[in-house]
Amino acid sequence: MARPSAELSRLQEISGAFYAGKMARDDARSAVIDLIFARLRCSRVSLWRFDGVPGDLKLLCFASKREGGALDTLPAQLHEREYRDYFDALVHNGMFVSVDAMADPALEPMRESYLVANHVRSLLDAAFMVNGRAYGMVCCEQTDTIRRWSTAEVIALRAMVAKLALLMASGGDEILWSSPSLPMGPLPLTA
Repeated sequence: MARPSAELSRLQEISGAFYAGKMARDDARSAVIDLIFARLRCSRVSLWRFDGVPGDLKLLCFASKREGGALDTLPAQLHEREYRDYFDALVHNGMFVSVDAMADPALEPMRESYLVANHVRSLLDAAFMVNGRAYGMVCCEQTDTIRRWSTAEVIALRAMVAKLALLMASGGDEILWSSPSLPMGPLPLTA
């Protein structure tokens, strides 16, 4: 297991290579996901961003990998109505931790459409936060068994995602800046 400072340095190397044109976007995404796998040893890691307009937002998965697998860029999406309570908690806290995703009340609306369909048993998610706004998230899933995420794992993912968000923002990443965002805090109530 890499030391946290080594992981953050590796993220900076990946970002630097991508923004210098020495690494393709999908190769950079794959390398970032591999770094998260090396630290958390989970079943699947995916990268998501917002799309749409407030009140009709979607979370779009733009890259994912299963443990030992190849990068998958086939799109997947969750609609606001499916993830509202979940993302409200994620945006408000910057993190979402679920030991038993199938029994988690915040995840109930997406149980059949996403959790069961993808065999998700436990989740550890961190929001891409820039200047107090969430642009998307990194989602870590355990599919074979319920998993109790350690405090060290939660802190490590938060640190990696915070560093990645800062690198993307400072690199002028067009995907980050073209994505809608939500302010950190409770989602507004809709009629």
